Amino acid sequence: MNNNHTIHHYFFISALATIFTLGCLWGAINLLLIGFEESFHGIDYSWVLAHGHAMVFGFVGLFIMGFSYRALPHFMNTTLWKPLLALLTLPLMIFGILLQAFAHVIAPCPPYLFLGVSAGILQIVAVVIFALVIAQTMRNATVISNSGKLSVAALGWFLIAAILNPVIFWLFESASTQEEFLFNVSSFNIPYRDIQTLGIAVMMILGVSMHILPHAYGFREPSKRWIKFLLWGVNSAILLGIISFTSGMTTGVHWWHAVNGITYIILLIAAIGTPIQFRLFSKVQSDRNDRSLKFIRAAYIWFIVAMLLLAFGPYYMFGIYLPMTGGDNPFSHAYFGAYRHALTVGFILMMIVAVSSKIIPGFAGLDIRKTNSLWIVFILLNLGNTWRITSQILTDFYPEAFKFIGVSGFIELTALGLWGYDLIRNIQAGKRIQKK
Repeated sequence: MNNNHTIHHYFFISALATIFTLGCLWGAINLLLIGFEESFHGIDYSWVLAHGHAMVFGFVGLFIMGFSYRALPHFMNTTLWKPLLALLTLPLMIFGILLQAFAHVIAPCPPYLFLGVSAGILQIVAVVIFALVIAQTMRNATVISNSGKLSVAALGWFLIAAILNPVIFWLFESASTQEEFLFNVSSFNIPYRDIQTLGIAVMMILGVSMHILPHAYGFREPSKRWIKFLLWGVNSAILLGIISFTSGMTTGVHWWHAVNGITYIILLIAAIGTPIQFRLFSKVQSDRNDRSLKFIRAAYIWFIVAMLLLAFGPYYMFGIYLPMTGGDNPFSHAYFGAYRHALTVGFILMMIVAVSSKIIPGFAGLDIRKTNSLWIVFILLNLGNTWRITSQILTDFYPEAFKFIGVSGFIELTALGLWGYDLIRNIQAGKRIQKK
């Protein structure tokens, strides 16, 4: 079979391997330990960093790369430029992610810094090659729509995140004092995660949605004005949020944080307005109503929930958290973590499940209507995410909630295990069809 048509299999399978090792499995174990310790500081922060990086670059990143290599040329009616060069990015990413996880775990024991920075450089090389392959592929396309430009923006954020990765590793792991460590993490962790989650994942999902939802399900195409708003407005909002937060934390001029309100409003408008533009909850023709649609609709609901949590955050911190806890730090790790989980699992991961469950059978030549409905996956994933978010926020006021928070990770892990099993089965079924 043509390597162009199967290249995504290797990336998807590697992403699954990541999520069942360094990704969701490690995250579930970390969450269980947090529950036992009854504190979000109950585990080594290096473990959190290693898990977070594996989830973003190893799971989300590899899925984006595999999808881009296979689907973007298909959408643009062209062929992938230099598929063997594209395939080279996979071992570079895998080795870089594994090496960086190891460096996080052994820090501050030598040669952690050399290994961590070297791992970051490997991933920079991989992402540069990835961007080059996609750029050259797009050059052969007859036209790149505004929706395609959303995906291009996501690739730009991916490159920025890769370049910053070794710098972030150095800032977080080489701090000489606890005060320096806390300053670095509090100043740079949130902006860097925004680049990864909002810049890379959300922008890519929006770009892919603009193509898949109208063409595959018959939903209304968003207006050109709306697509331009997503392209320029949302990207500008992400950049503004990164600059204002970092400036506020590093200079001590707190009015910078007020500028974040603009970011929150724009992102909330994007979250609410996009499904309205699609008319996402309108009735679709029976022959187009497949197993992925429920995940897509749920994902956009979670997108709205996540942005509502983000927009409500300042009021929660100052109007609820501080008065009820009597503390002096107007920042709740539990609440912000709940927002982040609503975005990453509720929107980003749910859309990955949806799109992969749609395209894998389609590209394999299978009738998607005869595949597993994935209802159990859908129920468990939403249950686990709801459980995690509510119990995590409750820990701000009721320490007893820590006893329940660890269960959510294993509910989600079970859901992903069932989805991963189905994904592998469909890949193998497609290979059998191709051999006939």
